[in-house]
Amino acid sequence: MSEIQKVAPEYIEHAFTYEAYREALDALLASDPTIINYEDSQLVDYTRLNVSRMQRIDKTNRLRDDLRTAARGLNRSVYWLVITEGWCGDAAQSIPIIAEAAQVSEKIDLRFVLRDNNVDLMEQFLTNGSRSIPKLVVVCQKTYEVLGVWGPRPIELTNLIPEIKKEANDNKQQFSIKVQQWYNKNKGKGIMKDLEEIITNIK
Repeated sequence: MSEIQKVAPEYIEHAFTYEAYREALDALLASDPTIINYEDSQLVDYTRLNVSRMQRIDKTNRLRDDLRTAARGLNRSVYWLVITEGWCGDAAQSIPIIAEAAQVSEKIDLRFVLRDNNVDLMEQFLTNGSRSIPKLVVVCQKTYEVLGVWGPRPIELTNLIPEIKKEANDNKQQFSIKVQQWYNKNKGKGIMKDLEEIITNIK
């Protein structure tokens, strides 16, 4: 029998809300950092681009009806703990959708932690040995047992990564462009499908 994986309660206690996360990103870009502070100007530039992407998704995203139905049918109280950073492009594409889905159910308490401030937590949820983000960790509110993990990308996109890398000839900039093109074309459907499955599998 495999060992039950848990998240230490202090990670939940020190996590912040989605509203606080977005406010912290805005504060960073206004040169008045609070929770989030990047000394590397390139990371700030990435964050600025990602905030713009999130604002666009906020305006255009429409949750699938089957995801709404699954969220409303959730009968177990959980934390959705998101490990992220403002500079992460994949996070910018997924987090607004995760946040909107979490609002559908009173059983979901959405929290955020920064990857680089919580290395021990990140080490629990590596992707092929790397600290890839975002990671959504579904945690039981009573036992802190991990009930599901998602990330860093929609499964549909993850399955295409080898092909995209080949098309980009291992050029990082071209790879990023092609991944962004996939997100633009997919319009959040991949992440919504994954979230529906995660919710459905919560027992």
